[in-house]
Amino acid sequence: MVYRVVIFAYGLINIAGGLIAFLMPKVQSVMSLVVGGTAGLLLLYFASAAKTKPAFGFRAAAALSVLLGAFWVYRINEVIGQGKSPVMAIMNLVLAIAVFATLGLGHMAGKKRSEA
Repeated sequence: MVYRVVIFAYGLINIAGGLIAFLMPKVQSVMSLVVGGTAGLLLLYFASAAKTKPAFGFRAAAALSVLLGAFWVYRINEVIGQGKSPVMAIMNLVLAIAVFATLGLGHMAGKKRSEA
């Protein structure tokens, strides 16, 4: 199912992003590693849980993508306040919105199939 792949890929992207931010010499952000790793592992769990419990897996992944979107809005404001470029935070916000929208479309398509 394509929606499980989207969640799985988003989880891997979060893990990789946290690891990259931690390993970059200028950044070395432990918080990025913790947040990205935790969110990524949760998303991987939700993707695997969606196989047996689709309602739980997809709803939990959608909720986490909303939380991550809210976090990135906060980060955009913080980064702009520091006079830094918000490009990375904006890209992450767009990704969180895209994942949420994809899961929403999947929900609507599934609802339409069940009603037919």
